[in-house]
Amino acid sequence: MKIGGGGWVVGLDIHPGENDLKYIRTDVSGAYRWDPLQESWVQLVTAQSMPPEYVAYSTYRGVDSIVSSASNPEIVYMAYRGEIFRSSDCGQKWIGTNFSKHSVKMDPNGAGRQEGERLAVDPVNSHIVYYGSIENGLWRTVNSGETWERIVEIPLGMPQHGVNTIVFDPASKVVEQSERVPATSRIYVSTDGTGIFCSDDAGKTWISIADDGPGSTASIRETAIGPDRNFYIVCDRSHTNAGAVWAYQPSGQWMEITPQGSLDYWAIAVNPNDPAQLVVMCQGGRTFVSKNQGTHWSSHGFSLETSHVQWLGRQQNHWLSIGECRFDSDGKLWLAEGFGVWWADDLETNKIHWQEASRGIEETCGNDVIAPPGGAPLAAVWDVGVFRFPSTSTYTAERGIPYFMSAWALDWCPNDPSFLVGVFRNHLGFPPHINESGYSTDGGRSWTIFPSLTEDTHPKELEYGAIAVAANNTDHMVWVPANDHLPHYSTDRGTKWKQSSFNGKQTTGFRNRSSPIKPLCADRVLADTFYYYRTEDGVYRSTDAGATFSKAGSPVTGRYNSILKAAPENAGHLWFAEGSQGTRVDGIWRSQDGGESWTELPVIEQAYNFGFGKPLTPQSYPTLFVAGVAKGETGIWRSTDEGMSWSQIGEYPLGIFDWIDAMDGDKKVFGKIYLAFASAGLAFGELENKP
Repeated sequence: MKIGGGGWVVGLDIHPGENDLKYIRTDVSGAYRWDPLQESWVQLVTAQSMPPEYVAYSTYRGVDSIVSSASNPEIVYMAYRGEIFRSSDCGQKWIGTNFSKHSVKMDPNGAGRQEGERLAVDPVNSHIVYYGSIENGLWRTVNSGETWERIVEIPLGMPQHGVNTIVFDPASKVVEQSERVPATSRIYVSTDGTGIFCSDDAGKTWISIADDGPGSTASIRETAIGPDRNFYIVCDRSHTNAGAVWAYQPSGQWMEITPQGSLDYWAIAVNPNDPAQLVVMCQGGRTFVSKNQGTHWSSHGFSLETSHVQWLGRQQNHWLSIGECRFDSDGKLWLAEGFGVWWADDLETNKIHWQEASRGIEETCGNDVIAPPGGAPLAAVWDVGVFRFPSTSTYTAERGIPYFMSAWALDWCPNDPSFLVGVFRNHLGFPPHINESGYSTDGGRSWTIFPSLTEDTHPKELEYGAIAVAANNTDHMVWVPANDHLPHYSTDRGTKWKQSSFNGKQTTGFRNRSSPIKPLCADRVLADTFYYYRTEDGVYRSTDAGATFSKAGSPVTGRYNSILKAAPENAGHLWFAEGSQGTRVDGIWRSQDGGESWTELPVIEQAYNFGFGKPLTPQSYPTLFVAGVAKGETGIWRSTDEGMSWSQIGEYPLGIFDWIDAMDGDKKVFGKIYLAFASAGLAFGELENKP
């Protein structure tokens, strides 16, 4: 299910000799290599590329750093999940070094994620690699990672940022280390809040150089070196420091070249073809360009343009979350940014026209996915809201809310499947768009905010959580908010909300808004009937449109990431997956009497998530799809006989071994399934040989 971008691309590496060899890293979803023929990015962290011991369900993560080798374009190093990996084929296959035994902390989604690169490969020797950690200091290998040593002369830096950049001066002289090993002599290392250090003997000795320039307490965020050997740093305003830009000449003199006062400067790039051209970027997207090494600067805004990923060019977004920026050898400026990758080749205009280059990147963080009968599938994701998919294999996804917004839950009405409801809440809380939950009458093409929100009569506690609409009436819906607040119901399409009577209980067990739990559903046949799974004691049922809930039965208690759903076209049929949590839990349960009694099904040993699809025949039960473990094998499983037997239809979809936080089956195409990964976008699967 192609969206294109959607998450923070925090790092960018461009090979100095191979202009088309580009790598990016993300904060939560692997790393990519640019395919110049397809003008698309290729995921490098997959079940097929990683060593088997690093492949297991729910262990997918972002990448801490990735860099290529200037002397050997085939070689690339990657810091991921506590290990530093090496590839000799541009990331198609990775092998671990021995770095993980040192237990060095990595956090690709932490406060220092867009700093770096933290990895650096010696330009003349691909065996020599440095790594700057967020709290365990600077490390080095001289033998491709067989052994690593910590360089104790370099301080740890401030927490969460640590040693954040390492830059070689490729124009400095080459020296020989032990056993006639060539090495670049000059190296710069920056730390957050504890100084900048320089070595002129390939890392044998180090001197502190910050005192005569930005000072040892500066909050350094990025560094760069020009072809004339001038070294540059940018600083933001953290820890009461001033935001500033500084230049350091190879002879040892500092010069402040700050464009415009104390701002949050986060990225810097030097044109490799013109050492006088500098670009500095601030968080938010403001860009400063100099043609004379910082003596004078021009200030620029931005516009976003796209010819491929349609939604990226249509967003009403006035803020860019800056990662790293780099010039390629053609003089084109590339930017790793909060929603994808961009480039610009004209830095003269008042607004820099950033061109989208995000095909192949899938980094939305899924919360829900639904496939209403007869309509297009939809997905609810963090940060960029809700998407409708007229096509799942082209970049035509329609974004329902054109500005920053997180979508948490979706549902459809069996009596009118084009009627949808959604919970939309900006988790960062900045105005004016905070809670814009609402409904759609056209299958998700457009959305209307609930009147209670637009008229300012909305209950304060009614936000986040799960929502469901009655089978028989599009005006009737129930909303269970997060933070343990009681359910609310509406009988007038969200104009007014009233708190439900919840059998004397004052809590629901739905505490964490970020949890993949889906504890609420509406019966797909019975009028005004809703069900809710309370972690502490089981299922509650309402038959009066949510006004009152009474206790039914319980499949099992104590499941805080569970999934409760009602089967389409089967009155009173409920299914329950125990979900995933810190300790192992079991499989999938069913009820045929509205939740009064429950039976655990055979074969499925653990059920993380599930959904319903089109029956095999018109007389059959809806097809069940489960993400979980059966017969000792993790994967995606399908049953066409009410869960009595199961067939494995996949292991790790697209090679992604991430959490699957939502799934649903197509109601009109047998065998087609939709998945929402926790951090790696969405996917669909369909039969190779359709019946």
